[in-house]
Amino acid sequence: MSRVVFQLSAFGEEGATTPLVRLVEPVDDLALDRTFDCPDEAGAAAADVNAREGDRLYRALAAHEQLGDQLAVALHSADRRFPVYAEILPRSGADALPWEALRFPGDGPYLALEDKYALARVVRTTAPPVPLYQLEPPLRIVAVLSCLGLGAAAELRELRAAALDAGPGMARLLVVLSEEELATGLQAEIDAGTAPEVAGVHLVPPDHHDLVKLVNDFKPHVLHLFCHGSTVPVPHVRLALKQDWAAADPGIGLALEKEQFAKFTWDTDGGPWLVVLNCCEGAASSRDGATSLARDLVTKGVAPAAVGMREPIRSAVASTLTQGLYGALLGELAARTKAGATLSAPLDWAALTVAARNRLVSRLGAGMTPAQARDQSREWTLPALYLRWEEFQLQLVAPRDPGGAPRPDPEQARAWRLEVAALQSLLAALPPGQGEAFRVGAAARIAELAALLGVTPEALDETP
Repeated sequence: MSRVVFQLSAFGEEGATTPLVRLVEPVDDLALDRTFDCPDEAGAAAADVNAREGDRLYRALAAHEQLGDQLAVALHSADRRFPVYAEILPRSGADALPWEALRFPGDGPYLALEDKYALARVVRTTAPPVPLYQLEPPLRIVAVLSCLGLGAAAELRELRAAALDAGPGMARLLVVLSEEELATGLQAEIDAGTAPEVAGVHLVPPDHHDLVKLVNDFKPHVLHLFCHGSTVPVPHVRLALKQDWAAADPGIGLALEKEQFAKFTWDTDGGPWLVVLNCCEGAASSRDGATSLARDLVTKGVAPAAVGMREPIRSAVASTLTQGLYGALLGELAARTKAGATLSAPLDWAALTVAARNRLVSRLGAGMTPAQARDQSREWTLPALYLRWEEFQLQLVAPRDPGGAPRPDPEQARAWRLEVAALQSLLAALPPGQGEAFRVGAAARIAELAALLGVTPEALDETP
């Protein structure tokens, strides 16, 4: 798959840096770093704020000749998918720019609203890559819904609706609430057998160690948080406790910074596949230059994908994002399951986020034409998606025959996949014509590990 990746970096000493832009993919030996000059548009009118922001970002990028050429190639390509990704390094000062509003010139489409381009922010991490993720439905989701002053009923309703719409057995929710009445009502449904998609409901524990254990015991593929978020004094989210709702002077609740999120790890490939920070400023940098919480979760290897908000948001934005994102994710998994697809294929987090953005455009643009909603409503640009550099390969696994051989322990399966990745890396580094004995032995070992994992060697192949 062809893609364009541009990088924003900086040159110079701290406090006196010059922002630079470079073309990372496709590789062009003639391409040089260029100064990135992206001045604010004076007097940007509210009626076309996204258009103005998108145009100025595109002009600043296209000033880099080779990058501009590659963006034009993407625009005119007939490929169904031609991603455009931004790699924004911390010292560049460019992380706060509204990249989600980037659009092609001449009233061209917004990249973040089109499946073909599906703009996202990519980061690199030192955590070892996972060559293949496997899913035996259901998709496990932990929903921590605890936003003091904003009831979680709408958020919970959208999550449950997406799980039910995907079909029986496609999703299971573990719900963690701070509203006692809402928790009691949901427990009554569970007891009555009218909430088949909900595995259990708990109140937010007052200690983060207990929350970590609660989450890790469920081993979720997705960790979803609806709560308050802030960058002051450092990027964090804050969960209300049960007693905070009735208190005249609520306590500080339960605060989670990147260090606490790093504890959400278990034996299914390390941790969640996706973290959704459905709260204010989950993708905002702090005033002292600290990177956003969403970015840190991917950089530190907590998850290969994370969604956060660049600014404060309304509750309507949160519930609409949930509706669009989980409807797209579970719809994709249900379609693959129905088709009997068992070969590995990319799970395109960026394209799934496009569906959520377009839902924001249509739902929150009442009284406007679609074009007006795209140009005027900044709210669809607020979700920022951070992705790990490597493609997310997913294989759906059919439910095991009760009489068949047991599947390997998840921790053992993870170790096998990491061994495959290490062998593939060594094979790729061998000079042509050398190490023939090692090549044969490595290929045999990869085939052996593939058999143990229940897949073909080709399904694990990460080499170009």
